[in-house]
Amino acid sequence: MKIKCDWCGSWINDFDQVCPNCGGVNNNYNRHANGVPQTIEELKAWAKEMNLPLQDMRTFIGEDYKGAKAFGIYKDETDGTFVVYKNKEDGTRAVRYKGTDEAYAVNELYQKMKERVAVQKAHQQPKTAAPASRPTKDYTAYNKKRARSKKIEKTVLTIFCLIMAALSLVAIFTGAYSIWQIDNRPDNGYYTYEDQSYYYYSGDWYEWEDNSWQYAPSQSWMESDYESYYDSYSYDSDAEYEDFEDSSYYTPYEYSDDNNDSWDDDSWDSGWDSNDSWDSGYDDWGSDW
Repeated sequence: MKIKCDWCGSWINDFDQVCPNCGGVNNNYNRHANGVPQTIEELKAWAKEMNLPLQDMRTFIGEDYKGAKAFGIYKDETDGTFVVYKNKEDGTRAVRYKGTDEAYAVNELYQKMKERVAVQKAHQQPKTAAPASRPTKDYTAYNKKRARSKKIEKTVLTIFCLIMAALSLVAIFTGAYSIWQIDNRPDNGYYTYEDQSYYYYSGDWYEWEDNSWQYAPSQSWMESDYESYYDSYSYDSDAEYEDFEDSSYYTPYEYSDDNNDSWDDDSWDSGWDSNDSWDSGYDDWGSDW
């Protein structure tokens, strides 16, 4: 819900702990009822409540950790954006999200942490004892025939694996290109080009025309020079245009109940068992996420 800041009068979210415009404390702060962390500090508190071994998990909340094999989130003080990242085993960094929406950034890492805990618990389930072996018999002739069959099966399996590996490489390059496109798109916010006001929002450009926000025709500066014309993510009440968030094109980010955001079911109710050891070898440190 939108409320007015007690300090500067600008419109803010009720779940903003401080005003994005002036930095004043939100005296009407209201954490979302679904229990999902909305801020970096809430994510820290949640991890502590769930008894998660962050050091063993190689998860760094609120820290720009530079070492290899790490997940993390932090606020970039130079531009005020929130960065969700993964440092791979070779030391390179893959940025999952960089933007001004703290709740969205926190949710990205929150969901990944839940996924990783699920994997750990699945690997640490007690294994069923193997059945007792039967007395051996002389299967010499059968074994020779079976050996020939296995050789044929192995050849077929090798060919199949080579085909799947080739398909996987195609998928990896396609996915990497898609991620590059996402990471290199403009930031949501207000832009000014030749005295005309624009707003970029989730893949589309809009312009203030005839006292309303309308779809903007594609122009060359929108493709590569947009950074030069960026004004701000926050609405300026003195501007000649209206707040884009009040237009029919804007849809606030909402969390779906279908994302299993609650840890109240049997698999999550106790958080992490401190008696169990965390094995980071279960993570794919070569992938981007």
